[in-house]
Amino acid sequence: MPARRTSVATVLAALLVVVGVLAAALSGPVSLEARPDDGPTWTPPPAPTVTTTATLPPSEDGPGEVPPTPRWAVWLVWVVQALVVLAVLTALALLLRHAARGWRGVRGDDGEDDVPPGDETGDELSDTAVAVLREGVRAATRALEDDVPPGDAVIGAWVAVETAAARTGVVRDPAETASEFAVRVLGATRADPSATRELLALYLGARFSARGVDADDVRLARELLTVVGEGLVPRADDGSAP
Repeated sequence: MPARRTSVATVLAALLVVVGVLAAALSGPVSLEARPDDGPTWTPPPAPTVTTTATLPPSEDGPGEVPPTPRWAVWLVWVVQALVVLAVLTALALLLRHAARGWRGVRGDDGEDDVPPGDETGDELSDTAVAVLREGVRAATRALEDDVPPGDAVIGAWVAVETAAARTGVVRDPAETASEFAVRVLGATRADPSATRELLALYLGARFSARGVDADDVRLARELLTVVGEGLVPRADDGSAP
């Protein structure tokens, strides 16, 4: 709990700083106009009168007028203020995210774990995870029966397998692709690994090969799914060889 109170105090202090900065930034653009000169308060002695024949042209701006502030200067002030506000809001978002992570860590220490149920290592799957994989194989088989081109059917079948693997609760490594993850999850069962990789090869051929796939490949994919489905049991529950 001390860590949580420290995080709350830090966020409140940061909010006070942000409010002060935003109030200063949004108070309006800085005035760049010069103050009029009221002149000296004492009266100088009269200067000697000098007669001259030259006459000065009248000033176009008029006596005592101050030139207006350039428009670009006003825009520059607004741009600077907008950048300050953006920087403050970004800092506030980072502070809030850091505080939220701290609060999640405190809840975890108190026994409220944020890890979803069914989190597996991939070395041994639960019966629930294996049941999800079986349903994924059935969905993949149904995808092969759709009235679509052969390539689309094979792609749909493998995507169904990937989707099922993602729903097992096994943690996916950030460096893994969806296909690599599906192969790893199936590898935690008694499914024939050669059938899994051959099915993956058909999928890659449908997506990236110039030759593509045909009806014979669809039939092969259906047979491979049957083999994979027959081996979908946890390794710890089956002492026989695959």
